[in-house]
Amino acid sequence: MKKRSHGPSLYYASDKNVFDALNQHKVDTPTVVRLFQRRNIVVSKKTAREDLAKYFSTLTHDYYDHKEIAARLGVAARRERTTSMDVSGVNDTDELQGVVDRVKKEMEASGDIVQVTREGDNLSIRVQYSEVDYKRSEFAQVQVRDGTIEFVKSGTGYVVRNTQNDYLNGVRETLLSKVEESSTAPLTKIVVSLFDIPSTKLRSKFFHELASSMPGYVRRDVTDVYVFKAKPEPGNSDSEETDESTGTHVERVFLRGSGVSRSEILNDLLDEENYYIIKMGWTVTETMGAGNVFDIEAGFSDSKDCTGFSFILSGVFPLEEGTLSKRRRPPHKHEIDTISRIIETKARDLVSTLRTEYASESTGGV
Repeated sequence: MKKRSHGPSLYYASDKNVFDALNQHKVDTPTVVRLFQRRNIVVSKKTAREDLAKYFSTLTHDYYDHKEIAARLGVAARRERTTSMDVSGVNDTDELQGVVDRVKKEMEASGDIVQVTREGDNLSIRVQYSEVDYKRSEFAQVQVRDGTIEFVKSGTGYVVRNTQNDYLNGVRETLLSKVEESSTAPLTKIVVSLFDIPSTKLRSKFFHELASSMPGYVRRDVTDVYVFKAKPEPGNSDSEETDESTGTHVERVFLRGSGVSRSEILNDLLDEENYYIIKMGWTVTETMGAGNVFDIEAGFSDSKDCTGFSFILSGVFPLEEGTLSKRRRPPHKHEIDTISRIIETKARDLVSTLRTEYASESTGGV
């Protein structure tokens, strides 16, 4: 597991930092009152916030004062996307459990909070860790985050599903490398990637097919599309004349609205300008069940090579008394699991199909 580098020491909050922080709207009055009560000081409700902040900033502050203020000014964590891979070669669940327990102890020793649950042959690892962002103000530098890594038993081994970020990806790779060390044969990892399919039309086709052919769901609308075209390298004979003569190049274009996939703007970019889709957001309606509408987004983190595939079920618009609600609620765990399985399976099938189609086009259909 890659060791985190936290850089230099955190800034110590000065009296001005404390004064400014206590005057922000995120720090409510009960928080300010508790800070004074810790010093056995009673404050009046009629005292102006600025006067309280000015007086408190002149006092000596400790770790607990800073923690109380930072809890109010900290950055609220957002749900992150999920990435997954098929791993074959992991046959012994008890052996996998042993590796997870060893890594858990190592992570807890470095300050992380790790919870491991097992249900049959499936393992779920929930990790709470902290990151430091020195670009933020003193009270918002330490950001507490959490994520999960799941080992879901499949016919060929395990589907390893995790929150997509550098830290959780590193933990996942550490787990798999330790499992591989104790195995007699190397593990086989299969990920969703279009790296070996450079065709711009086929890369865009991947997203169109993924959004429109999810089993058990009907596509309702495409709301967000991100398209990309890499900047031509100097000296490349294939570079477009317009780019070379004007020195301009629009690398990314983001379109948002309703019916985006049918817009002339998008089609012109894809057909005439050789852009391709790298991320798409769409909604689907379930054909069975309550008829809820699911808001989904999927894309590649590496735009040029189309690697680092991830997805997220952003929310659900429930059908209430025959009418679709305009308020989106957070998805339930079983809804996330269901959508995840469908997207994982469909995405891998599409990559296989598109790889065959590209090979056929490259050989002239021979």
